[in-house]
Amino acid sequence: MIYLTGDTHIPIDIDKLSHKSFPEQKQLTRDDFIIVLGDFGLLWREDKTYHYWLNILSAKRYTLLFVDGNHENFDWLNSLPVESWHGGHVHRVAENILHLMRGEVFEIGGNTFFTLGGAISHDRIYRTEGISWWPQEVPSKVEIDHAIDTLACHGNQVDYVLTHTCPLDALPEIRLRANTWDEYANHSVEKALQAINDTIQYKDWYFGHWHMDFDHNQYHAMYNRVLRLK
Repeated sequence: MIYLTGDTHIPIDIDKLSHKSFPEQKQLTRDDFIIVLGDFGLLWREDKTYHYWLNILSAKRYTLLFVDGNHENFDWLNSLPVESWHGGHVHRVAENILHLMRGEVFEIGGNTFFTLGGAISHDRIYRTEGISWWPQEVPSKVEIDHAIDTLACHGNQVDYVLTHTCPLDALPEIRLRANTWDEYANHSVEKALQAINDTIQYKDWYFGHWHMDFDHNQYHAMYNRVLRLK
């Protein structure tokens, strides 16, 4: 089984994966997967919080996967060794905790998943570079080109797209539901995702980042819910 959820910002929003909030996990094994759509937050700084949650999550029955968001320690994340896994490349945090790298396609449970993490921290002016935000949060041209090449190798067709933010086409729905909206925000990552969106075929696109839950056509915003793929 495969489940998807939104940002966990460990430890702020990790309760959605508690036994109380997600009792289905009692039946899962290492061959079942929970995928966090960015801002996982475990790799932030190597302190008591990190070791506490690493121990808890490493003991989970299931395999925990995540795409990167914008609130990750990219210096730490990108220093991890790269491995091949299910057809794509990952960083292994623990035996059952894996980072699905940018621009990869994975075969999981008979389905193909294209992954491309990253987004812009619009609150970066209140953060400190290398301490609470990292420039690598924005996908580079090399990473975008790699994503395009990877998709071309798969005939520009996958079952599911997993990202942190969304393509431009989904922004009007987010704006309708947002409490506030910045007309002048930088949407360069969403534009890059839209360019990919315009060239590929897929069933559904799942993303986090916006802290809301909704479904609109093929777009699915994920935050508090834990959704099982049928």
